[in-house]
Amino acid sequence: MQNTNVSVSLEQKILAIIRKLPPEQNLQLFDFARFLASDTFKAGRFALEDNEDAQALDQTNTVTKNDTHWDALFASDESQFFLDKMADEAMAEIRAGKARPIIFTNDGELAATS
Repeated sequence: MQNTNVSVSLEQKILAIIRKLPPEQNLQLFDFARFLASDTFKAGRFALEDNEDAQALDQTNTVTKNDTHWDALFASDESQFFLDKMADEAMAEIRAGKARPIIFTNDGELAATS
């Protein structure tokens, strides 16, 4: 009975973490869990259980492709020029008193501003 309680408690802690993660990190967590499971179970014994798992894996691959695209985009000299220009504009707004602070709630979400 003790093992079951520990397992349920651990499951609840994992779910609490999942609920706080952004979607792309949930997909990474799912992918990592699948990796751990495939390493744990014998080959062929751990298969996709339903279409939902396949869709989540497809989303993980899409996120990875998007990350690769953005990494390449940000690495270019042209994008660095525009990022520097945006940073200069933001600093000018801060110095001019036009910027407002970002306020977060206790759970890390953006707070509504008026």
